Amino acid sequence: MNEKIPNKNEIVKVKVTNIGINGDGIANEMGERYFIPYSAPGDYVSISVGNARKGGRIAKINNIINRSEIRTDPACLHFGTCGGCTLQHLQTKEIANLKRGFVASALEKQGLSPSTLLPTVEIPPGLRRRVRFAVNKSKRVTFGFFEPHSNQIVDINRCPAIQPAIADLIYPLRNLIIATQAITRVATVQVTLSDTGLDILIRPGKVTDLKLEDRETFANFANQYDLARISWHGSLGAEPIAQRREPRHQFGPAAVTLPPTAFLQPSKKGENVIATAACVALQRATRIADLYAGCGALTFPFSRIAPTHAFEGDDEMVSAIKRAARKHPVTAHLRDLARRPLTAPELNDFDAVVFDPPRSGAKSQAAALAGSSVPVVIAVSCNPGTLARDLSLLIDGGYTLQSVLPIDQFPWSSHVEAVAILGR
Repeated sequence: MNEKIPNKNEIVKVKVTNIGINGDGIANEMGERYFIPYSAPGDYVSISVGNARKGGRIAKINNIINRSEIRTDPACLHFGTCGGCTLQHLQTKEIANLKRGFVASALEKQGLSPSTLLPTVEIPPGLRRRVRFAVNKSKRVTFGFFEPHSNQIVDINRCPAIQPAIADLIYPLRNLIIATQAITRVATVQVTLSDTGLDILIRPGKVTDLKLEDRETFANFANQYDLARISWHGSLGAEPIAQRREPRHQFGPAAVTLPPTAFLQPSKKGENVIATAACVALQRATRIADLYAGCGALTFPFSRIAPTHAFEGDDEMVSAIKRAARKHPVTAHLRDLARRPLTAPELNDFDAVVFDPPRSGAKSQAAALAGSSVPVVIAVSCNPGTLARDLSLLIDGGYTLQSVLPIDQFPWSSHVEAVAILGR
């Protein structure tokens, strides 16, 4: 007898077996797969069937009939609606094991052994130094994070995942949004805690420029809350409206002033773990290439070991490295590595290469590296899938995978960072 697949809004009882890469619990029942936010492996739950998505159906918990033993009490009052922290209901060690499993699964899908996979380095919550808030002021102002699988914003008043200095600014920022005439509907507010103070970038959903009254409002806000800088992303890009001091970040021996749109690792502690793991593998290097270098978060620590050449596709970030490099053995080069990766002859000028690409990975650059003779290659990634793909290319080119270190850079979320060391 064939089981009938439930329709939308039907109630089903299911046993959750595992957590998927997006942080949803997964259950298989009556010929269908369900993705269930905020559930845990071992939960027996009553769910309402929702919309279809790739590979199954989204579902919502109505009632937890039997509670998993790996659950814990969430730290945030917004848990269960906010999509920012999908794993806050799991014990810390379980999250670490889960993220290690994500990396292991990605390796295995590429035919690679997870035998070199190390235990996950855990970064405590409350250390996030950069956060991007969503804003909607269509009817009333909502300021916070999106619900899972939704464009609805959860209005928050606190967040235990981020630095307290950022959390303390939530209410004032909401009031600033209300007062900003140039924001008519939606916007994002990026807040970064630099070593010299808070750095804010506001990006409206519809590109527009600030008029004098809004500029005065921003300047007064910067003075009242002692911001390092507040910027507006208008028709000409990111424009600092008020700057009381340069927002600097200490990267190894160098203090770097970041442009408003620059990439930054989510926590200083996580950044240091990445740099330390890479530096251990670079101890014998005499000439290092840092690819997708950003503003030099790894470049400058590497320069303590050997002269380091940074390659980056964003001209503002390259300029930031150059300004900070005057007293250090560092050079910076503007190059779009996705479109024009370093060739094997260019790579052979170095005895160590590190690459830290965006989530899409570095397929073309990894292929070029596979054809080079560079002795040491280090891959840093926030996407296990593209990392495993790039590692497979390098291994096919003759490299040996020596270790893979998972790092829980994003506590309570499903995201995981990893550092892979290869040699030939």
